[in-house]
Amino acid sequence: MKTQNLWSIGLGLFLAAGCATKPPAARPAVIASPAAEVLVISATYGSGTQFADVTYRVNAMLHQPDVEFFARPEWLKADPTPGWNKALVIVYEHKGRRRIFSTGEGDRVSLETLLKQSDK
Repeated sequence: MKTQNLWSIGLGLFLAAGCATKPPAARPAVIASPAAEVLVISATYGSGTQFADVTYRVNAMLHQPDVEFFARPEWLKADPTPGWNKALVIVYEHKGRRRIFSTGEGDRVSLETLLKQSDK
């Protein structure tokens, strides 16, 4: 019985001491950006039956401010079919709708490009 009472007193002191501390700092405001509205689900690059998964690379580039890149092996760090023309296919969500963006090798890609397509 004494152990239970000591435990209850200790818990009460702990709770009371916790209430005396200053309130947690306010969280910083989240600034909405166009990149935050785009979720890249998958991105593939290649031709024929040979495609490379470039989702991580495309997502990283699209979520940098004011970055545009080209659908080329040196930008995407993949060349599944050397010497052949390739296509980049990006499946993404914007404002709750799933969309598909595709472009040929060498074409320019940016967040703005995806957002313009979403507005159609």
